[in-house]
Amino acid sequence: MPDFDEIQRYLWGAWRMMNGHADGLDLLDFSEDGFWQSFHAITISLPPLILGWIIFANDMIALRPETGNRFSIMGRVAFVDLASWVAPLVVLAFTVRRLGLSKRFSPYVVASNWGTAIGAWLMVPATLLRVVLPGWPGFTASLSLLLYGGILFLTYRLTQVALKKSHAYTAGFFVVLVAGSLFLMILLQSVLGISLPEPVTIG
Repeated sequence: MPDFDEIQRYLWGAWRMMNGHADGLDLLDFSEDGFWQSFHAITISLPPLILGWIIFANDMIALRPETGNRFSIMGRVAFVDLASWVAPLVVLAFTVRRLGLSKRFSPYVVASNWGTAIGAWLMVPATLLRVVLPGWPGFTASLSLLLYGGILFLTYRLTQVALKKSHAYTAGFFVVLVAGSLFLMILLQSVLGISLPEPVTIG
């Protein structure tokens, strides 16, 4: 796992990219070691993710107690979240040549992993408000959607910088990837029996 200074540098590089600055690329490690180390971003994201899994499990038990115990639900939603993070990157690895992105695959994956960690932490305010204000579901849901929209915008800019492609190409790539990830998440939730009857923000 990268040391603390390296993690700070990688997160700062991804944040620079999310704000449209190409110099953020210079702060990331695109070597083979750097590529695999970027998946430690999942570890960095665990605190906010776990909090979201707990809230999801509580909602599920309240609405569908027959679904199972809290730890079982948390395990299933954890699998869904992590699969939705990694699986699109695996699919991309098999299609990268056809997409003409062979040289940009490593920069994109590394930047995307660290950027996703940032996104997970940016959702913390909405997650905490759901704990503090359980009686205000409309307000917390609206805040979650607002933050999620902002994170999507920042992630698009990171993608633009990482791919070094036109906005038209990047937009198409980004929409397909996000739609695929959401589809996979919904599919897995249904298969694993943890679909809620109404939208509930996980993270």
